[in-house]
Amino acid sequence: TTMSEPISLPGNEDPSPPGGKHKQKPRKSSKKCKATKESKSSSHSMDSTTTASYFSVSFTGQIVSATFPLGPDKEFVFLRYELVAGPDWQLASGPQHGLTQMATNQSGHFNQPIVFNMPIEVTYRSTSPFGWPQILVSVFGRSGLGRETLLGYAHTHLPVFGARRPAEQLEQLQAPILMPKCPNMLADITSWLLRRKPELKDPKVLLDSHKCKGLSMESYGTLEFQLSTMVRGAKKLGYQWHA
Repeated sequence: TTMSEPISLPGNEDPSPPGGKHKQKPRKSSKKCKATKESKSSSHSMDSTTTASYFSVSFTGQIVSATFPLGPDKEFVFLRYELVAGPDWQLASGPQHGLTQMATNQSGHFNQPIVFNMPIEVTYRSTSPFGWPQILVSVFGRSGLGRETLLGYAHTHLPVFGARRPAEQLEQLQAPILMPKCPNMLADITSWLLRRKPELKDPKVLLDSHKCKGLSMESYGTLEFQLSTMVRGAKKLGYQWHA
């Protein structure tokens, strides 16, 4: 007897294509999902480590005014400032140098403040608080004939904290205006003959207590600042300070 081939009736057809009855559909391996999850988690961990590798400090405020108790020697006064920080500090945004407009107090009393209102807005990044930024200001005077002479230097650290009181938004800072003195009588006579006051070749020596030893300076007035500080990311690096 011969085996007869099965007869397919209508409605009993196998929907699977011929030759594919015993083939199973391949399942998608979960290795790709695990790999993507691991890559995402590793990217998140890398982001967290990169964000925690430094902290940022923002300083905002202004150089308000300069006051000379005996009055300025010149009719007009202007300022040049420079921000100086340690080697671990990187300026992220804002100008490092600045020049104010010329201002005068000739309309009022001779010892009234000379107002500048020079805005300051910078952001630094650092890994260590060592070398906290300082501001170095050179004070110049200009006579009515257009001759410019140095009136002194002023420097101070930018505030570590914000305002001392919650109601205050800016920290009030005052720095003395220091004028270099001639080291001997001959230099004093030369300065008087040339009508030029002594100047420092590198004013940044005032920022280092070791380098400014032996300098003879005299106070000539005060410079007023209004500054505020905002610190971000310091706690992640283990730094924590309070006002």
